[in-house]
Formats: sequence, C-alpha cells, structure tokens
Amino acid sequence: MSEFKPRGRDVVIGGVPWLARMADKARAKADGTIGDYIYPCPVDQRLLQAAGISADEFMEMATSAQSDEALAQAFKERSGKDDWSDFQV
Repeated sequence: MSEFKPRGRDVVIGGVPWLARMADKARAKADGTIGDYIYPCPVDQRLLQAAGISADEFMEMATSAQSDEALAQAFKERSGKDDWSDFQV
C-alpha cells in the first residue's frame, strides 16, 4: 500500500489555486487514507471561508465530482466567484 500524498501547492485547477491539493486531502479524509495530512488545514480553511463553503460541504463536492474540471466548476458556482487569481496560498 502506498502512502497518500496530495498534489503540490502549485497545482491549479479551473483557475483556482490550492483547489487540487484541498480536493485530494478532502477525498483522502473521506476514504480514511489521509495519514498525517490535515483537512481542513489553515490554508484550506482560508479558501473555504473566502468561498463561503463549509469543510463538510466541500468534502461532499470533492467526493461526488466526476472530474477536476467538474469540481472547479461546482466550486465557482457555489462560491459565486469566477476569478480566484487573487487568492494567495
């Protein structure tokens, strides 16, 4: 069995910084495979707060999305914000 490792902090999906890493951690937490990583960590919490989405709601979004693109679209729609280029990791 390999150890879980989320995508790097520099991976951007759908124009949303940090979303890929946060999604990986949310999915791993839901699966019980997160290991020593933390979801929601402080950066996750900042992004979720800026989006107006709870950690539990995002975990549901991440686990039910069929693709990264679908998750990014759902995240943008739920947050009501399309441009996330100003979010600082």
